[in-house]
Amino acid sequence: MPGLLARYTHWLHTQWPAGEVEKLPVSREGGVTDLPGVRIVGDLTGIPLLKFSSATGAGAVRAILAEPDFSPSNGGTEELLDLVIIGGGVAGMSAAIEAKKAGLGFVVLEAAEVFSTVVNFPKGKPIYTYPTEMKLDGGLQFAADVKEGLLAELQRQQREAGIEATPGRAERVERHDADLLVCVQDGKPLRARRVIIAIGRSGDYRRLGVPGEELDKVYNRLFDPKEFADQKALVVGGGDSALETAIALTTAGAEVTLSYRREEFSRAKPENVAKLNALASNPAADVQVEQPKQQTANPAMTRGLKEKASGSLKLALGTDVTRIESAQVFLKNGTEEALPNDVVFTMLGREAPLDFFRRSGIQIAGEGTRGGW
Repeated sequence: MPGLLARYTHWLHTQWPAGEVEKLPVSREGGVTDLPGVRIVGDLTGIPLLKFSSATGAGAVRAILAEPDFSPSNGGTEELLDLVIIGGGVAGMSAAIEAKKAGLGFVVLEAAEVFSTVVNFPKGKPIYTYPTEMKLDGGLQFAADVKEGLLAELQRQQREAGIEATPGRAERVERHDADLLVCVQDGKPLRARRVIIAIGRSGDYRRLGVPGEELDKVYNRLFDPKEFADQKALVVGGGDSALETAIALTTAGAEVTLSYRREEFSRAKPENVAKLNALASNPAADVQVEQPKQQTANPAMTRGLKEKASGSLKLALGTDVTRIESAQVFLKNGTEEALPNDVVFTMLGREAPLDFFRRSGIQIAGEGTRGGW
């Protein structure tokens, strides 16, 4: 797996559209942070793919069990748990499965809904367990090829493992002598010997920062492309989620404009770029989104969703959105142009929940040392 990790990390962090390293909490091999006893798993290790999330969650528990100063306490106690897992997504639940196998006393703390990222995938989204050559030897396993099947499969594995999440939002993690304290919003703190943070990119969606962005017609997720057939849609972004959204909408019959501030797509995978260009030349082209680089990104379009004539696709590269109005949007590339518009998708991704890590005293890349904030 180290070779795969290196390859994906290189792609993610040298092709970042802003031309700089994305701000993420600093972690080393095994998710180790500079706060002793705390590990980070899942998307926040820098690779947002389902298989990597499962592997890092399970691997973190195994690494804890191998620590010379850690030994299982036969289930822990209510006053002192062996482990607190913050986040009930794929990474967190994979960690919980391994913790259960090891007989650890643990709690899974979830602020919203277990597997919420998968729950919010678009209807009928194809699932690709990518990279195909990666084999999982623990944690959650994946066999389903569509969103609904994947969710059922994950929930079944959770039930079979006998794992229930505890509702609660962690505000910060503090070191108290030899133990860790997880401070819970409006709740009793949890004391544990180790903590795994599996909260993913659960921060705010990135914003355009333009007038009109608060209108009801502006979305940052696409759930069902068919709902927007015959509508004039603007998609904003240059990553795989933006390209897959534009492809899905076009194939479902929408009139799509894709706006990206750069002159070329530097971060999207070549296959998506090729399919996008094919649709721009011929909206009836037979394309399908396969093996997405970011499986948490929205959305894919299958041939089964293509129930009516294709729409159209226009690429507006090198443009910035300047404002959004109820019946039109404005793009600028030297001069400003107004486009008729019914719906806008700002597919810019989500921020990492950096304030949580700052409150916990965990270093963030690009922000210097813990004492330098």
